[in-house]
Amino acid sequence: MMTYRLTLRPLTAFGTPLAGDTLFGHLCWAAAERFGRARLESLLDGYTAGRPFAALSDAFPQGYLPRPAVPDGAIGWKLDPKQRKQMRKRIWLPAAESSLPLSAWLEKAQLTNIAETTVLTQNTIHRLTGTTGELQFAPRQVERIAFVANARLDLYAVLDERRLTADELRQLLEDVGTMGYGRDASTGLGKFAIEELVENSWPRVSSTSWLTLAPCAPDPTALDATRCYYQPVTRFGRHGSLGVRLGQPFKRPLLLLKTGALLTSRQPVEWRVHGRGLGGRQEPLSDVIPDTVHQGYAPVLPIDADLLT
Repeated sequence: MMTYRLTLRPLTAFGTPLAGDTLFGHLCWAAAERFGRARLESLLDGYTAGRPFAALSDAFPQGYLPRPAVPDGAIGWKLDPKQRKQMRKRIWLPAAESSLPLSAWLEKAQLTNIAETTVLTQNTIHRLTGTTGELQFAPRQVERIAFVANARLDLYAVLDERRLTADELRQLLEDVGTMGYGRDASTGLGKFAIEELVENSWPRVSSTSWLTLAPCAPDPTALDATRCYYQPVTRFGRHGSLGVRLGQPFKRPLLLLKTGALLTSRQPVEWRVHGRGLGGRQEPLSDVIPDTVHQGYAPVLPIDADLLT
């Protein structure tokens, strides 16, 4: 498998953060619409058996990676509460310096201000009364993510090029960017352009310490649980595209590790992705599309983390 880095340029505001597992769902719908359902079924063959055709990361500010969810004590830091609070606000680490030992890398954490989240009030007008009302017609508040001018995002993709080429990946993500990603795409949100796609290599290949770049369903048999640090996140997924018209758009909730988990393998390994493919007919996530899968795989970055126990 090969790792690529794509540079994305937001064209509009977004209603949904660019998360790897959500974007993977858009990628599957784009593949079905461009190449046909048979090609998508071929790509997903073996997905829940440890053979993903692709794994996508979250989109990060250009040149940065997420701070690992590791407590200060695990790397030997003894900070006073005020200093700890200030350091925790710096959630982005320079990607170019990922070869540093973790404690030294964390000292270079920075703030970035490429996007601002605002809260808007939306209304749905009842066509019979000409006004708002109750239930689906009640005013509601929604978040919107607006990017600064000239903002750029880095997206990492791990591909099995025997099944999906880099050019095909770029075409499919361009389709997503044209149609719009996430909530309220039909109103013009979530549009982006792809400016660059290049092969990506990390400073090291083998390691026992790994930083996840997307939400992840870990494989506990491969991990030393006493030296893994993470925050949980619950995904309340729903179908997109034509799937929303099948009567029940919502999927079964999933509990995953939030992006930025620090995982420790039992022995040195050479991973490009870690995790498990979720769903399929054996463990269905959807009542209306039994073959539905969810990206539980995450692209991973090998790091130098000498963790204290």
